[in-house]
Amino acid sequence: MNKLKVCGDSPRGYEYYLTKNQYSQSTITVHNLRIKRFKSWLKMYGLTETQLDYGSLLQYAKYLQTEKSYQRSSVNNELRAVKLYYDYLIDQGEIGNNPAEQVTIRGARTKVISNLLSEEELEDLYYSYEIGHHDTFFKAAKLRDKVVLGFMVFQGITAVELYRLQEEYLQLRKGKIDIPGTRRSNSRTLKLQPVQIMELMDYLHETRPYLARKINTGNSEQLIYGSLDQLHTITGRIIKNLKKYNRKICSYGQLRSSIIVNWLKRYNLRQVQYMAGHRYISSTEKYVQDDLENLHEIVNTFHPLK
Repeated sequence: MNKLKVCGDSPRGYEYYLTKNQYSQSTITVHNLRIKRFKSWLKMYGLTETQLDYGSLLQYAKYLQTEKSYQRSSVNNELRAVKLYYDYLIDQGEIGNNPAEQVTIRGARTKVISNLLSEEELEDLYYSYEIGHHDTFFKAAKLRDKVVLGFMVFQGITAVELYRLQEEYLQLRKGKIDIPGTRRSNSRTLKLQPVQIMELMDYLHETRPYLARKINTGNSEQLIYGSLDQLHTITGRIIKNLKKYNRKICSYGQLRSSIIVNWLKRYNLRQVQYMAGHRYISSTEKYVQDDLENLHEIVNTFHPLK
């Protein structure tokens, strides 16, 4: 077998790929160190990148635990770096599949996520949220907050993604929204709920221009005006108000966890990974509620580390 031509041997190419995918410089440095360790192991065992398969990767995991005394969490971090490296090689057209795609070493039992809200409870929060006010400015702010609430309870959008939303990302005629990726999440396109459409139209045509004049936003293209800190303030105020409608409400994270768990009841793991914007399937697996000792079919079958 011919040795693979690896663009990753040029740090600049791999680092550019990581930078393009919004990884921080500190994370890039760590990934480079992990891939250096991985390549050293390949060389020690006389393997090339093209010869790596699932079984070989499990041997690498075993080597990290037994020879390097890595804990399971550290082994999984190393395996994620390998997966990302192979994603890069696929991106460069060097290989056709990723041997690390499904590899996760099972560790301690996942903690059950508690105090979740059903789809009906999430919908009730949106329908119940009051936007009336005698003052024009406060009424506009309340409508903006309800638009934000819709993104929270129907699309599970995070505060950082909310900050990056622009008007052009809305596809109201198609009933969809493009959610931008961040350093920690992937971009995706999700459906808007019919109940969101009318208030989004009112917000775009009347409320948003009004708020732009009042708070002097300049030429900002943001869908929801404000700095990241200001958007955290908005979402914090929304959570506080929601407690009037449902005493179970405690945090923004609780809403997002509820949405993801509800999605998992209707869609498969890969679909929910996409909808939630998770970079790694392991992030989605944490929300599986049915059998927490068996999060993934691949992990059920292969147990390389005892």
